[in-house]
Amino acid sequence: MAARFGLRPGHDLTAVMAREHPLAEVVVDGPEGVRFLAAGRGVARLAHMSFEEEQGLIRAFSALDPAPDMLIADAAALGDDVLPRSVLAAGEVVVVVCGGATDAITEAYALMKRLAWDFARRRCHVLVCRVRERERAEVVFGNLRDTASRYLGLELRWLGWIPDDESMRKAERLHQPVIGAFPDSGAAQAFRDVAETVSAWPFAGEHGLGGFVQRLVRASRIAALDGDH
Repeated sequence: MAARFGLRPGHDLTAVMAREHPLAEVVVDGPEGVRFLAAGRGVARLAHMSFEEEQGLIRAFSALDPAPDMLIADAAALGDDVLPRSVLAAGEVVVVVCGGATDAITEAYALMKRLAWDFARRRCHVLVCRVRERERAEVVFGNLRDTASRYLGLELRWLGWIPDDESMRKAERLHQPVIGAFPDSGAAQAFRDVAETVSAWPFAGEHGLGGFVQRLVRASRIAALDGDH
């Protein structure tokens, strides 16, 4: 994700776990106040940390200054093998559906099935993207909502939609967020609407970043035990 903005992190979470670099040196500042942490390889190693290493990592995240308003784990970037860890640790789950492609909708439903059947999720949010009209986005969401409710017992909540806007492609070529590069575009307004909705979500009691890291470590150990069986 950071590469979309022309950012090249020099280190990842493994450097923090090995105490080679402090977390503040590994986190990369991006546009619009967003910071990035390359975590894929490090997350895969969380299950094998000692108690002392776990506590050290929790302290490192808890001391991050300034503390972030929200933590977003990009499960697609982390890889399918890491999905159980992020799902079990997250307060809320957002499934992004590319509404313009049938295969993408099918893949989104398969992910929802896994959320419900494998990880006992009873609710998730849906963001529909790459469609030209809101009506189409609502149709995609409605079909998924009805099917997930009927066959999975999973409640889907509408988070919003992002139009298939040329400004998105222009902003990506410029390595800039569309909100900053083209603030008056339809895509920029759609992202502002989504951000407003997310900022109003009730606090899930995560006890800050340290609490999330603790849950992520526990989820990694559960996933490792499942893998052993």
